[in-house]
Amino acid sequence: MYDKLHDDYMGGLNRDSQYNFPEPFEKEYDTAMITGHRWFDYNIPIHKLITMAVNQGVTHFLCGMALGTDQVAAECFISRGLKWTAVIPSADQDKLWKPRERSHYRNLLEQATKRVTLYKEYSPGVMQARNLWMVKRADICLAVFSGDPHGVGGGTATTVKMARDRNVLIYQYIPAESKFTIIHPHSRQLSLF
Repeated sequence: MYDKLHDDYMGGLNRDSQYNFPEPFEKEYDTAMITGHRWFDYNIPIHKLITMAVNQGVTHFLCGMALGTDQVAAECFISRGLKWTAVIPSADQDKLWKPRERSHYRNLLEQATKRVTLYKEYSPGVMQARNLWMVKRADICLAVFSGDPHGVGGGTATTVKMARDRNVLIYQYIPAESKFTIIHPHSRQLSLF
């Protein structure tokens, strides 16, 4: 299935021709994380975000396993044979989900390259802790996000803001506009005085 998707939708996607990078990136990019809306379940834009990351040298992905974007991304990683870590905020993450959602979630977990569970059980703040854990370990943030990039509202907004604050390169798909954008890390100037 991936080969057909690759031929139909990914052809020609590379850092020089498709995305008009102003200059080659000198930094090595090894790990990317994904964040996004829970209601988003379209795999073609997620495949394109993944391709953008792979074209930068990413060989491993981090996925928080929430419903929506995260689980669609996990399906994409599996279909492409990519290495990925399921970053589970709490062992009981799926406790309140419907039976078919739980079954699908567990099937995805079985196919992860690695699993990391941060907390034994849910408590307020575990989702944000999971997102921060991923941001701290990622070189690139893949975001399916239509909202305010400055972090007003929702977990995805907060995660994008964390990535910006930590100078992580962000590849963003904006569903409301059906477009991709790149948010470059801002340079921090060292003061010697």
